[in-house]
Amino acid sequence: MKPPVQPRRRALLAAALPLLAALTLTACQSAPPAPPPRFNASQLAMFRELGFSQTEEGWELSFAEKLLFDFDAHKLNGTSRAAVGKVSAALLSVGIVHLRVEGHTDASGSEAYNSKLSRQRADAVADAMSEAGIRREDIVAIGHGKGSPIADNATAAGRAENRRVAIIVLAP
Repeated sequence: MKPPVQPRRRALLAAALPLLAALTLTACQSAPPAPPPRFNASQLAMFRELGFSQTEEGWELSFAEKLLFDFDAHKLNGTSRAAVGKVSAALLSVGIVHLRVEGHTDASGSEAYNSKLSRQRADAVADAMSEAGIRREDIVAIGHGKGSPIADNATAAGRAENRRVAIIVLAP
């Protein structure tokens, strides 16, 4: 036989039941609506047209095929400068101005050397974007050294692919 519930406990239980019911109903409701997109339709269309892909960090354009650096080099040639100018003009045309440029190297050389070289590559692209009209203070340039390869450093072709930059569009 159950012992009788004391009046004080009964009052606490009575007060808690509506709260429990409300919490249960709240938990069963759908999730809040998603926040509005960070980029408008014309910006998203431009990203896709230029070959940007959406990553965890945002919209990224890797110049692995378009903007490769020679071994031990960080200067842009005419073709690469033109490619950066085209991308910069397209970004400006849809109001995109906050960017991060990430430089990369192959695995040849020391960690310290590759870190410096990758930063020089990022700076070279950021400077070219600035020359094309994007304010330099709106571009963050960083070097990743040899830490993020996209191809096998054991082959010459793989090493060439790893000497690259990527442009990441930062949320407005």
